[in-house]
Amino acid sequence: MPKMKPTQMTRARTRRTRRTTQSAGKMPSLVARFASILFLPFKALLRVPFKGVSKGFSLVRFAPWRLQFGVLAGVLVLMGVGIFTSELGRPTSDYLRDSFYQATAATGLQVADITVEGRRRTQREDLLTAIDIAPGAPILEVDLTAVQARVKTLPWVQSVSVIRRLPGIIHLHISEREPFALYKDGTKTALIDKSGDVITRKYLKVFAHLPVLSGSGAPIRAQSLMDMLQDYPVVRNRLVAAEWIGGRRWSLTLDHGGAVHLPAKDVQNALNRLMDLERERRILAVEKQSIDLRLPDRILLRPVGKNSRRAPEDLVMEARS
Repeated sequence: MPKMKPTQMTRARTRRTRRTTQSAGKMPSLVARFASILFLPFKALLRVPFKGVSKGFSLVRFAPWRLQFGVLAGVLVLMGVGIFTSELGRPTSDYLRDSFYQATAATGLQVADITVEGRRRTQREDLLTAIDIAPGAPILEVDLTAVQARVKTLPWVQSVSVIRRLPGIIHLHISEREPFALYKDGTKTALIDKSGDVITRKYLKVFAHLPVLSGSGAPIRAQSLMDMLQDYPVVRNRLVAAEWIGGRRWSLTLDHGGAVHLPAKDVQNALNRLMDLERERRILAVEKQSIDLRLPDRILLRPVGKNSRRAPEDLVMEARS
């Protein structure tokens, strides 16, 4: 095999170096990409040629003073981010944030009005106290999530949404809970909604027209009872109280002092038999009469007395007073 001349060996090494460089340029490493991206912010600052990621893993050499200046700039940027995010710089962070919000308020981004949609029973003073936003406050500084949480604690508020309407309006859309019945538990009486949750224990005289519930577990079962009585308006319109007895059945008190004792099962069939008798004899118009529907083959009628259970008199009278 003939030996290569020195000139030919140099040319061969040059060709191999070019091929290696080209292959490296075709497949840049992830490290090179990441390094190039990190140096992009300082490209204009350092004012030196910058090799792209397509050139492989090689980076330019910086003059010492330029490298130091770039590192110093990076440190300053990281310190600026840290001021806003780190607990170590909390006083400075608060100062810078306050200065920013005050600057935006000076340009007109401040609370000029608070509008509310959907409020019917929620007291205005209670709502303003919960909102707790001063007129002229920087609108960008208002914590909408905190306002929503405070307003939702008000007794009548079921749900609320809070939005910013730039440049100066905070708008609230409120959905209020609907009063359903009064619930008497011992000596305590409360206004409840359809879910059985307590709305308030104050100003109950306004809701004296609502039925009074009693008995353990009555609030969560009353909705199904009222829905069923919608098909029997003669009973529903006279209903003033309902007691859930023994966790099994309802005993109803009517507006003229009478009572209707419903069975534990097959309630609709019992009410249908009552309606048949009502059409024949108008028994629901008789005052202080007990109508017992608990037996499947007969209806028992007797005057309300010690042997006929009904809602306590003071329970109904308290709601009406």
